[in-house]
Amino acid sequence: MTIRTGPATTAFLSDSWLATTAGRLPAPDPLPRSTVAFRLTLTDPPSGITAATDVLVGLEGGRLGMTRAGGEAPGLLITLPYAAAYDLLLGPARARVEVLERGDVTVVGNFSLLFFVDAALERDREGHVAALRDGTAVPPGAVRAPDARAGRDGGRGTAAAAPPADTEAVARAAEALPRTVRELRREVGGSTPGAQFYVSLGGKTLADAGLGMARPGVAMTADSAPLWYCCAKPLLSVALGRLWERGDFDPYLPVAHYLPEFGTGGKAAITSMELLTHTAPVPTGEDPLHGVVGAPDEVRLRRAFGAVVEPRPPGAPAGINYSQWWAWFVLAQLLPVLDGRDYADYAEEEILRPCRMDRTRVYLTPDDYDAYGDRLPLIHVSNLGDTPQPGYFWSTRGATTRCIPGVNTRGPLSNLGRLLEMLLAGGAAPGGRVLSPTTVAALTGRHRTGLRDRYGNADWGFGVRLECRSLGPEFTSFSRHTSPRAFGHDGLWTATAFADPQTHLTVAVHLNGKVEHERHRERIFRITDAVHQDLGLV
Repeated sequence: MTIRTGPATTAFLSDSWLATTAGRLPAPDPLPRSTVAFRLTLTDPPSGITAATDVLVGLEGGRLGMTRAGGEAPGLLITLPYAAAYDLLLGPARARVEVLERGDVTVVGNFSLLFFVDAALERDREGHVAALRDGTAVPPGAVRAPDARAGRDGGRGTAAAAPPADTEAVARAAEALPRTVRELRREVGGSTPGAQFYVSLGGKTLADAGLGMARPGVAMTADSAPLWYCCAKPLLSVALGRLWERGDFDPYLPVAHYLPEFGTGGKAAITSMELLTHTAPVPTGEDPLHGVVGAPDEVRLRRAFGAVVEPRPPGAPAGINYSQWWAWFVLAQLLPVLDGRDYADYAEEEILRPCRMDRTRVYLTPDDYDAYGDRLPLIHVSNLGDTPQPGYFWSTRGATTRCIPGVNTRGPLSNLGRLLEMLLAGGAAPGGRVLSPTTVAALTGRHRTGLRDRYGNADWGFGVRLECRSLGPEFTSFSRHTSPRAFGHDGLWTATAFADPQTHLTVAVHLNGKVEHERHRERIFRITDAVHQDLGLV
């Protein structure tokens, strides 16, 4: 369906634009699970432009409804310049995510909803975005989208045939893990365009392969370097664990003990352990780096250290406040103070090399991006079962070449598996010992207990997730068959990686198709349960 408003163009977000250009389009149905509501507030509204607009995006068809802001504010608030607002709603795919790299955007609320908004706008099933582009003047500084007839991003990367996939590697994996490969194939081409997986038992590799597509025209193979997302968080945990073991770091001291400039705005008492266990008094939706997570370092440092926090009242119980990026960004600033090297250099020299994680990059150099940036796996998002749409979150030059600790580390999942295998081995690695067995026990022990949230999170270790199935099926972390000693992490609705000391099993799975929380848990558990069934570990 294509809707045209005519050749005339009107100023974006002006009263006449809201009434005519946007107002002529049928509004999306305001159903909670099929729409996302947010408020755009402009920091520099030109004369005649509405300063605050309420936006409703239909996830299934991409319908857009926009009105002058009024009444109770929705749960997602975005404050940004005028040109950035155009890019976010009507710009091309890259420009939408590059809004988060500018350094002058603030987001409050459920940031993860932006993934699904991006996919709906890119899919544009009902032609609303195309119609609005036709009838809207592009503000100065905004990015004009290419003609839809040229294809996504001007047609680049959509027509090339994919090279051969990991045929032999997949065949070997299917021989060792037939149910597992069957479950992966069930998802590839449906909820996800591609998958990469790694499985070892007792240190012996049983599967290391890729299936499907990494991005349009590029196959997913065992050598692909997908985004680890939050599965990268244990890497910083290991780095801080080494310093703890050496006696240079005490996670129970306030962060401000090491970084005095952090202790302003109610943050003086926040400890590293609170950050590592996601119990600091900073609600997830108010993460100080929302909106600038891919921005230059000086912007993120100013936001992270200058944040004003409402201190927890004395005696008040802690709560789970999961930090996608703020906590890990702050923790990474400890490394230069405690060791003299920055986080990336420390991780490379003290962890990646000993573990033989030679393809892992905490972040890419510009040369890395020039060499293979156009082959990096993209995160694709599926809205309500629709065709997964490729997006550029954490895959642009700006985002990949800036250190976003605990989020934008990339490498084959075999490398992630080696990190977990080192922990299973009590800290021993092929290139030398990384941690002592005592420190490994401290990292994988239960530092957060008695807390639960609606996403199935419960007990937590030193920056690592722990298996909590014993607390109820809704708190299963990795599989319905892992032991209570299993540890690892998830990557938001794309991945899981864990190791189980009881069975000496290591599993890492990445699906580059992001789906909603419940759907993702269901598919991941089918895959990880199949691993246990294939290996007789049930």
